[in-house]
Amino acid sequence: MTAERLFNLAAEFAEATGNAERFHARAACATGDDRTALTVKASSWKGIAAQRREALRIGLREASRGTVTATPDEELPVALWQRRHVEVRAITLDAAPVRVRYSPAQAVALGTALIAFATLTDQRGGGILGGILATFPPTTNAGNEPRDEDGTRA
Repeated sequence: MTAERLFNLAAEFAEATGNAERFHARAACATGDDRTALTVKASSWKGIAAQRREALRIGLREASRGTVTATPDEELPVALWQRRHVEVRAITLDAAPVRVRYSPAQAVALGTALIAFATLTDQRGGGILGGILATFPPTTNAGNEPRDEDGTRA
């Protein structure tokens, strides 16, 4: 969907909403048959506005499909949102903000996955994160295992 088409959908929605409000206001000041006719026109425009709003929503959904390339927000990449969600913030290449909101459980799962993948990527690249964030302590050296007072393994 092109930007021009989205603009036209928004303009059509705004026009229909404006007409509905205008006829509704005129009906409020009228009496008798004029009031009835204006109320019918206001209802008609209200229905048209609802149809155009839905067309605009569909257009926006189509326009926003696909991959968004963004980098983490340097000032505040992660924040709490309304006390019940964790928000991850990023900025697209054209400086548009991107926000993804997670439940606490989703945030923990995402954080765990990010740490795991960062560690794997770092290990393959010869980095140091693997040693810092090791899942289990190394078991190759049996001499470091805990022992009882008499020297047997615990």
